[in-house]
Order: sequence, then C-alpha cells, then structure tokens
Amino acid sequence: MRETVVVSFSTEEHDADHVASALKTLAARACNMPGCISYAATTLADSPSEFHIQQKWDNAAARQAYLNSAALFEFQSAVFGMLLDLTVAKQAPLRPRRPTCVALAS
Repeated sequence: MRETVVVSFSTEEHDADHVASALKTLAARACNMPGCISYAATTLADSPSEFHIQQKWDNAAARQAYLNSAALFEFQSAVFGMLLDLTVAKQAPLRPRRPTCVALAS
C-alpha cells in the first residue's frame, strides 16, 4: 500500500540557507531511492525559514528503507539542533500548493 507523508518544520532565520541546502541534497538523493514515487521540498517565499516535505512511497518497506538511509542520517546530522516545530503526518491529505511556495527540490 502506498504511503504519503508530510513533514513540516521551521528553523531560525540565520540557519535557513544551511537547512535549505541540506534539504536540497536530501531531496535529490531520496528521489532516486527505490520505491520513491515523489519527494518535494518547499519553503514559503514570505517565510524562507519554514519548510515542508511531501513524499510518496510505493509501500511501507520503501519508506522504512528511506528512514534507515545514509541520506536521511546525513541530513539529520547536518541540521542537528536547527529544526523547530517538527511535525510528521503519515498519510495526510496533501493541500494544493500555494502560489507563495518556492520549490527547493522535486
């Protein structure tokens, strides 16, 4: 069964560029993982320290492989202590992309 996951978090403004760069790297790697249907990372034009990741996986095993991947570990290491207000919604309905969203990677 396919899995959809939405992750949202923010960071301090002075960390936003570093987090955005690390997130671009993660997204590029995640898109190439087996079972990844889509992986889109965005920020808001008027709030560049707010981030959203929308990801779809073929099945739970594909998502679990991502959760155990070196790519995710390296992202977490790069942004350790920088993420605020982290929320993860498994199989949440996706909202339409707002026109103020800026795609970091998809």
